[in-house]
Amino acid sequence: MIKLGVDNGNYNVKSSEGMLYASGYAVSDKEFITPEMQLFYEGKYYAIGERRLRFQQDKTKEPDTFLLTLPAIADAMKKAGATNTEIALGVGLPIDSYGTQKEAFRRYFLRSNVSFMFEGTSYRCHITECKVFAQGHAALCRYYPRLSEYRGITLVDIGGYTVDVLTVHNFKLDRSSCASLRMGTITLYSRIQDALQKSDILLSDELITDAIRGEIQHTDSKQIAVVVDQTVAAYCKELFNALRERGLDLKLPTVFAGGGAELLESRLYNDSLNTVAVLNRFANADGYKLLMG
Repeated sequence: MIKLGVDNGNYNVKSSEGMLYASGYAVSDKEFITPEMQLFYEGKYYAIGERRLRFQQDKTKEPDTFLLTLPAIADAMKKAGATNTEIALGVGLPIDSYGTQKEAFRRYFLRSNVSFMFEGTSYRCHITECKVFAQGHAALCRYYPRLSEYRGITLVDIGGYTVDVLTVHNFKLDRSSCASLRMGTITLYSRIQDALQKSDILLSDELITDAIRGEIQHTDSKQIAVVVDQTVAAYCKELFNALRERGLDLKLPTVFAGGGAELLESRLYNDSLNTVAVLNRFANADGYKLLMG
């Protein structure tokens, strides 16, 4: 049996084995021109990582999340040298939907005789076990030993659609502090794209990421840099204000997690914050695998 953690984010899918790809796909009845990230499942070909999907409040209503999990399973099976095996899957939900959706989400993944082809290799798996955890909390659990000097910690997990928040004291979760704010980085990307479109600059999500990292290669790169800097600053200010309005004192030890935190890391260390760690984008997936025991 292979034990695997998968973080099915609205922006990216991340696995505990280090695989990362955009949460989207293109579908065709015929093979795509290159085999990279190509999935064949139930008579259709999928180019994984293309055309990021729209936000889904309940991911069990559509097959997309399951489809997008198969490449992570294939990657884990390939690394284990297996083409037919049982899978124990750890997955997560935002804090605000964890209580109401976790059982349906668990059942959604439990399937036998799942046959598919990924990048030219055929796989068959049986997902015999699935455990669902709360996003953010799982990420923090993974790093408890590194954070043992802090009596209290606020965790801010910046995802694509939600920002999940919780606090722990002596590593006991304060359940009343748990919240999900719909202020993930998808809203930031939309604002940057809207602002740039006014100057006829059309950038994909991938190029927006390059621009935020200061790596954009464009004839109007200076203009893009100004727009990105102003929009990111406004987004961070709005996010920190929203956190304070929820009664969080960000001058207490604070840990940031999620792909958004990794992207905005340089903005998360300043005099108005007491940032003690920025966890990498795989922290939730690693935590899911760890918490499976």
